Amino acid sequence: MDNLKIYTSKYLELESPETKSVADAIYKALDELHVSHGTLPMPTNENYWIRDYMPVMVSADGTYAKYQYYPDYLVDYKTYRKTIVNQENACMGLNIFAPYNINIIFDGGNYVRCGNKVIMTDKIFSENPKWSVHSLLEHLRKTLCCEDIILLPWDMKDFCGHSDGMVAPLDDKTILLNSCWKKKNKAFHRRLLKILKAHFDVIELSYDCKEDINSWCYLNFLKVPNGILLPCLSEEAKCDNDQVAVSKFKQLFPNLEIKPVYAEPLIKKNGALHCVTWEYIERK
Repeated sequence: MDNLKIYTSKYLELESPETKSVADAIYKALDELHVSHGTLPMPTNENYWIRDYMPVMVSADGTYAKYQYYPDYLVDYKTYRKTIVNQENACMGLNIFAPYNINIIFDGGNYVRCGNKVIMTDKIFSENPKWSVHSLLEHLRKTLCCEDIILLPWDMKDFCGHSDGMVAPLDDKTILLNSCWKKKNKAFHRRLLKILKAHFDVIELSYDCKEDINSWCYLNFLKVPNGILLPCLSEEAKCDNDQVAVSKFKQLFPNLEIKPVYAEPLIKKNGALHCVTWEYIERK
């Protein structure tokens, strides 16, 4: 896809030597996969979780929807309010085709598209309390150009309430489900399965080894046309968990090249590669 470009925030390079090493590894992997990349031309308020505040793609032809980025997990804490990014400012200098504006408080990390369906957590209701459930769902279906909104329960131990840490699409009919709740909250895990199986084929991500507490990170990968950037816990993906995860993803995506990227500096802050990247398609 010649018109695809992967963007990151410049602050990913500036925040620390550790996050810069992740940025450099992302760029190296993208170069090897012949995927164009760059950093946003505008400042992003010391916030490198670019996925959260940039427009969401509603069509593979490069059609986007904009929204108000004003998440409670930043608003409610004086220390973090300075990191709230104005989406219009972040988009300056980019020729984004965004005919839709959701015009509600929304978060790109709580948006997973699988075919013509969108998966998000029900945290969307607490962020927009003036909307009735029915009206909000209808509004989302219209502005996100999808046939259905699949709501997952919000695991309130995750303060962000993002769906992109819970699920990821394998193809238009199959969803990958993170297995991290299987041990710590079996009832919650069964509830997720029940909801998802009503709409998709579901593959539960598990690994044939003693799973690290942070093995959830592998689901937060970045997919590009000819490869997968897979976040890893160890440098050069040498630990058992990384080795097993790389093997697993080679089975899941046999036609794509798997590029392990050491992402521990992000993982310890509860994010990974999907969180710090954003796909930009300029319409021709």
